[in-house]
Amino acid sequence: MKNLIFILITLLFLQTTTANARTSVSGLLDIVFKNAEERDLTNRTFRSFSTFHTSRTRLFFDSKINDKTSVFAQVLIDNYDFQLFAAYVKFTNLKGKSLNIKLGLIPNTVGSFSPRTYSNKNPLIGVPLLYNVRTSFSPMSGDVIRNEDDFLDSFDGRATKGFPVLYDACWNSGVDFYGYYKNWDYSFALIAGSMTKPLQQQEKNLPQATTHLTYHFSPGFSIGGSGYYGTYLFEGLFRDTLPIGKKENDYLSGGAGYDLYYSKKHFEVYSEAIYSFWEYPYLTKKLTAVTGYIEFKYKFYPAWYSAFRLGMYEPGTLSRSTGERVKWDYPVTRYEFGLGFKPDRMILIKLVAQINKFEQKSEFDTEHYAIQTSIMF
Repeated sequence: MKNLIFILITLLFLQTTTANARTSVSGLLDIVFKNAEERDLTNRTFRSFSTFHTSRTRLFFDSKINDKTSVFAQVLIDNYDFQLFAAYVKFTNLKGKSLNIKLGLIPNTVGSFSPRTYSNKNPLIGVPLLYNVRTSFSPMSGDVIRNEDDFLDSFDGRATKGFPVLYDACWNSGVDFYGYYKNWDYSFALIAGSMTKPLQQQEKNLPQATTHLTYHFSPGFSIGGSGYYGTYLFEGLFRDTLPIGKKENDYLSGGAGYDLYYSKKHFEVYSEAIYSFWEYPYLTKKLTAVTGYIEFKYKFYPAWYSAFRLGMYEPGTLSRSTGERVKWDYPVTRYEFGLGFKPDRMILIKLVAQINKFEQKSEFDTEHYAIQTSIMF
């Protein structure tokens, strides 16, 4: 609530003290009805928010100071709990279209899903598995795991509760330099947290660096590449238990992957995949994973479409002291099917099924069936 009050006061200040400022306020309301008895293991955020919650509202505040400077803020209200989702200053056309800057609490700088994270742009209800799968890896649990055997013996209790791969449920404070040149667009950013654990407040000494580069062959076909690298653990997280002479900033995480978009007439395809890794103080090998999805959408009538998304999460392996190689987490496959109807340009209604399958852990499997109404205002 304090963050909400702060941003409202800030925007009001900008509006009243800048003669040429123009502020607009808009919103997006989502109402969902689903099979309520099914527990939600794979869509919940660190704050237990979920796109399958009954009521979610986004408020957007956009204040244009002048032709090159604007302020944007976004507040998420999930079942009446508030979260400051975005708050940044945007400087555009600093060198034509080739140089622009976002500074503050900024959108995801890796991958291509961020513009489609909103329910009126997302053809389904869930976020792609790449952006919200929760691994069994969580240094924040407070437990110090000192070898591979201990890690592999205990991950069952941490499954679906740990760090994600690319986290879309909240954004990082940082600075993003981006622009466009001919058929290319690029982004280079420094963020306070990491792609695994975004932060509003700086809690570590070194930022994580990210980059995204896309080539547009045509309006209906583009291929991009993303990468990120840097520290991800917070100062003091392990207190005095780290190996002698080591600090949290000595341990890195990173990843690299692709994104693809293709469209022809009423047919669209999106696909992304990332190879990611995390260094952990007490493991001799890095934790690795490959995560991705492919999404199809077909508009078969002016106001109707169908959609399908297949997502996968495949963790790497660790070696036990016996030499046996074991996956350090449960692989997950997600199937999402949807039918969408747009009776008005401000309203979208979806009927969706989401099925999550865990390899060797069938008790974690879930099936969500839901209808969502999204209303723009």
